Amino acid sequence: MRPASGGSGAAGPAAPAAGAAPAVSDVPGRWVPQHHRDITLGRLDGFLAAGQFADVNLRAAMWRRRSADAVSLEVYSHPKDVPYPPYDVAIKMPYRPAAVGEAFGPSWTTHWFRVRARTPADWEGEGPLMFRWDSGSEAMLYLDGPTPRQGITDQRNEYLLAPAAVAGQELVFYVEMAANGMFGNTTDGILPPNEDRYFTLKAAELAVPDVEVTGLYHDLRALTGLARELPAGHATGEAALYTANKIVNTYRRGDPQSVAACRALAASVLAVRDPGDRMQVHAVGHCHIDTAWLWPFSETHRKTARSWSSQLRLAERYPWHVFTASSAQQYEWLLQDYPGLFTEIQAAAARGSFVPVGGTWVEMDTNVPSGESLVRQFLFGQRFFQRHFGAPCDVFWLPDTFGYSGQLPQIAAGAGIRYFLTQKLSWNNINAFPHTTFYWAGLDGASRLLTHFPPANTYNAQADAKDLLATATGSKDKDRAPLAYMLFGNGDGGGGPTVDMCESLARLGGCRGVAGSFDVTAPGDFFRRLEGASQDLLTWRGELYFELHRGTYTTHAANKNDNRTCELLLREAEAAGALAEAMLGDVGGYCYPRAELESIWKDVLLYQFHDVLPGSSIGRVYDVTKTRYPQMKMQLRKIRDAALGALIAAAAAPQSAAAAAANSAAVAAAVGTGSHLISLEEVVGARPLLQPPAAAAAAAADAAGAGEPVAWVFNSLAVPRTELVSLPVASLPPDLRQRLAEGAWRPAVLGQGPQEGAAAGAALEVPAASGPGGAAQVVLAVVEVPPLTLTPLTAADLAAGIKRRACSSSSSTATVNGGISDSSNSSEGVGYDGGCRLVRMTASQAGLRGRRAAAAAEATSRRLGVAVAAEDAAVYLLMNKMVRAYFDDAGRLLSLYDPAWRRELVPEGQPGNVFRLYEDIPLFWDAWDIEVYHLEKGCLAGEGQPPPSVHIIESTPSRVRLGLSMQITAASSLQQVVSLNCCSPRLEFHTEVVWAENRTALKVEFPTTLDAPAAAYEVQFGAVERPTHTNTSWDWARFEVCAHKWADLSEPGYGLALLNDCKYGHAVHGHVMRLTLLRSPKAPDANTDMGTHALRYGLLPHAGSWQQAGVAAHGWAFNAPLRLMQAPPQQQLAAASAAAAVSALSLAQAAPAAGAAAAGAVDFCHARPRLAFSPEQPMFQVVNAQQNPLQPASPHHPDATSSGVWQPPLILDTVKLAEPPLQHTSTAPAAAAAAAASVPVLSALCPDGLAAPATSASAEQLLMPEVGAKLKEGATEVVLRLYEPHGARGVARIEWPDWLPVAGGMLCDLLEQELGPEQRQAQGQRDGQEEEGLRVVLGLSQGGGAGGYVEVPFKPFQIISIKLILQV
Repeated sequence: MRPASGGSGAAGPAAPAAGAAPAVSDVPGRWVPQHHRDITLGRLDGFLAAGQFADVNLRAAMWRRRSADAVSLEVYSHPKDVPYPPYDVAIKMPYRPAAVGEAFGPSWTTHWFRVRARTPADWEGEGPLMFRWDSGSEAMLYLDGPTPRQGITDQRNEYLLAPAAVAGQELVFYVEMAANGMFGNTTDGILPPNEDRYFTLKAAELAVPDVEVTGLYHDLRALTGLARELPAGHATGEAALYTANKIVNTYRRGDPQSVAACRALAASVLAVRDPGDRMQVHAVGHCHIDTAWLWPFSETHRKTARSWSSQLRLAERYPWHVFTASSAQQYEWLLQDYPGLFTEIQAAAARGSFVPVGGTWVEMDTNVPSGESLVRQFLFGQRFFQRHFGAPCDVFWLPDTFGYSGQLPQIAAGAGIRYFLTQKLSWNNINAFPHTTFYWAGLDGASRLLTHFPPANTYNAQADAKDLLATATGSKDKDRAPLAYMLFGNGDGGGGPTVDMCESLARLGGCRGVAGSFDVTAPGDFFRRLEGASQDLLTWRGELYFELHRGTYTTHAANKNDNRTCELLLREAEAAGALAEAMLGDVGGYCYPRAELESIWKDVLLYQFHDVLPGSSIGRVYDVTKTRYPQMKMQLRKIRDAALGALIAAAAAPQSAAAAAANSAAVAAAVGTGSHLISLEEVVGARPLLQPPAAAAAAAADAAGAGEPVAWVFNSLAVPRTELVSLPVASLPPDLRQRLAEGAWRPAVLGQGPQEGAAAGAALEVPAASGPGGAAQVVLAVVEVPPLTLTPLTAADLAAGIKRRACSSSSSTATVNGGISDSSNSSEGVGYDGGCRLVRMTASQAGLRGRRAAAAAEATSRRLGVAVAAEDAAVYLLMNKMVRAYFDDAGRLLSLYDPAWRRELVPEGQPGNVFRLYEDIPLFWDAWDIEVYHLEKGCLAGEGQPPPSVHIIESTPSRVRLGLSMQITAASSLQQVVSLNCCSPRLEFHTEVVWAENRTALKVEFPTTLDAPAAAYEVQFGAVERPTHTNTSWDWARFEVCAHKWADLSEPGYGLALLNDCKYGHAVHGHVMRLTLLRSPKAPDANTDMGTHALRYGLLPHAGSWQQAGVAAHGWAFNAPLRLMQAPPQQQLAAASAAAAVSALSLAQAAPAAGAAAAGAVDFCHARPRLAFSPEQPMFQVVNAQQNPLQPASPHHPDATSSGVWQPPLILDTVKLAEPPLQHTSTAPAAAAAAAASVPVLSALCPDGLAAPATSASAEQLLMPEVGAKLKEGATEVVLRLYEPHGARGVARIEWPDWLPVAGGMLCDLLEQELGPEQRQAQGQRDGQEEEGLRVVLGLSQGGGAGGYVEVPFKPFQIISIKLILQV
């Protein structure tokens, strides 16, 4: 839509009249000087500006009437840090008289003003009638009820009360004033806010503007902008400069005729439309509102209402105005707080003047959130827009985020997005990004988004000549894309477009010399025009790395730790809840807490906003997250444990589904109170099992011996694992504790437990005192657990020291079990040797010589205060059957040796696990930036401080642990536990830091003996390789990069992975691997990162490449440990069994009917009711449906050829219940029938294993006949989200047991909708090659526990979502 010339605030500039009298300067003999460009521009600025000359320049005549006496004020001041009162409450509060000149505060308080205005008698008929307010702060006006009418800020301080004044009319309305500015309460850039700031009310008055003078003001602004921004000598620029100067000469204050003449002069330039050779410029009103930044979340609620209500008023004044806004969270806040305003916005959206955009919950950071979090941003966002505005968004809108994950094109495309807009890479401080309009392809190479960077390089364009010209001339792809987009409006703190901007566009849009053409266009319409007009666009593949704000990978470390913890807990809670609902929900034994999980997800997504999770907000923002995160973690543990308790109870009474339901109800009630749960503790030694998973089989009785379970072990990953678990002695059943005390029962291995109250796997572990008789705090046992299972752990298992998989073959050797001897299945009390040792010795005894021994001698000498010979230096050996690690007296890693491959990983004289401090003073953006020069100025942590202390904490055959305590500086300290267990070559470092520094960064460094030109880093749903060298500026610009759970440096044949549980800032420079642990910026939060931090990292040596070694699966195992849960009390199970007997008969009678219906059309195996649930069967497991495309390599047994590191072809990231249909979505039977008729049927395997003929080669799902496309009422839909982590191709099989009543499956998008024909084609094809589609097989056999599977082809880094239909 094109704006009318001249805007709406005044009549458009009139064309010059024929035969007009000559101007004064044309009279003979008058002074006609040569105009100096800069002097003339200065004159024009002074004629327009507020300030020194405002009493005599054009501004002095812009208001015909002004009256402060016509307004009286009363105020109610609301207390600080008390939730803001809504309108209906605020207007009933006690008010007191107030006056202009008073100051209101302090910071963050709210003040409600009751305004009484009486129109003066002599103003009759004059107009428009305006109310002017200037408090120097943000405010909002309410005219006739609780729906706000307009925001009032320093950018917009007047409100249109009426088109004309009515003499003597009395108006009563309210102004809600916030004691903060547009950018919070900082008074100096990004420094922390002033908590005691007051705002003086400078104006509260009625006024009537001079419409023509106001119009002239906008004319002259436009001409001045043209004169300044067009190049010297440009015809239009010269004409604008001459004409503007002539207007100043012509204008006479108080003379309407001179004003008309001036406007006619302006029209002689501004009214000329000439396409010329410029780009086609499109514009849209925009208001970037940071969901939190220099202000708290609570203020954003009101910022949204202020900004968006103002745009509704602007659209009333300028019918061509189009405004766009993102972030479903802000819309939801508006719906909750200001429902009347939300309704107005819905109506404006229907008219096309207010356009929702973006498709995400918030404008999130895309570096730190997990892949599933990014999916949920779209899932929640698109569903909100679909529900409330009738359609999802097709433009991904993220103008201000600090870098863009390479998986975003695939994620966005999977959520219905086609286009992407940002501009942030224009901030790069080393390399200029080469494109403006291009295709952005994801890591998979197939997904791509048409992408546009607004050439003005801002999302806050002021719609003046400068921004219009920058948009028209700044594109780097003019030869391929003739369109450019401009986002105009004040942003960051909100505000949006203003009257001045609209008036400017009305004059300059399409003006000769500015743009070839101009239009105000909604985002989707712009991209569709761009798509149609562009040709041969170039493609950028992979991440859009932002060469700035690299410190945001680390800042506010505790906040990032909480985020990852919640992401992982959400994953576990949803998986456990979905499985419990699938098993038990249909018989009423378990209630899936969908609303509670949705609420938690929304807050997690909210806190991933691009100034919150990165750590660049004020302290008040983190006061909120520090309170909410612990609440969410507690809720999620409770939800997870309730679901697991229900499943355990179901397994304890397998004779009927009714029994399972009764058990689950009883146990869920107990779990809800937490009365029968042991503290969930992360286990050490997590890694995938060193063998491919065997075919699914029925769970057998406990092979290690009879007895009831002491505890249950939950494996949330779809990979088999062999790990060491740590069971507190206090959690053992009373009779077993009594037997232990009496010596009648003895576990194989007793060990030391973690510190009381320590967070799982994160807080420091310290030695615990032994009790009488030598009893220790924990029982250690090795467990072999199948994928995604609940495995019972009995007293016999603890006595043997190991729990074998029920489905493991008896021929398992030390090779496939990571060096664990089969002889470990010993009788009670015999003991168990896992091969771990921890020995303190001298360097000569350890065989360390040269610079290794010298380094050890340096540490020992420092500890003792006397010189020690190299051969006499103290060292500590931690070893198991896979690796040997030597540490010195300073806790430094002197050697890490793999005897099987004869590989030393630590260079001589360059110890690892070295802590360094670096001066961290950026150029400006304190919390945001860690600059390239920081690596030039650093020192060893602990210099000038007392020597570190190293001591042995634990030495058992199953686990050894070494403790380190050191003073980093005079104010900061560090404690660490280094651990190694019998199950894995992984060396773990549990670290706790007390941090009190100023603009200093703490890093841990590991020099290696490896040499590779690139290192691999995990990102969302995949990995990227980045250079380790500095060949080009693009290489060294990545001196600090973001990675998730691991980074890996590998040569051909061998490598080393650095794992972590909460860190994101990484670097590999040459052969040195670095992890940035902490920063200490002072703005905008003066207390950033001060306090105690718990973290964990690990070193994993491996043979082969990171893909062959399954590093992706190792990273998951390190972050998603096995969970221990106490077995339910037997009295609860007995009660449940009694209840089960009542309903077993009815369920048994119902089973044949269900089986007959299932077998109606397709001859798959007989459907059976859920009468034999076995939690030791993999609920879902992922295996290769063909030979593994990656050659497996055994990292510790080079002679092994058939048994290597087992790695899944796909990572099963998410198991969740499908989202319910949106309320307004039609589910008419006719529509469902039509959909069912179009559903192709897949091939299915009959019980004898022969494939039944398929009716369609491109089929996508197989469904039971009675459920059709959407199944009958009561079905459960489970969504599985998987991704290919290695960059490989193949076909994967996802298997499930017979007790899971899968009736069909289909591929779906990330919004959990069935793929359409185009999506199916895109999913199955690439580079013109057709691929096979999803293959669903139901009821593989009638025995053995295998229920069915789906086979799905995969491509490099592909994200795959499958919806399984479970029939009740």
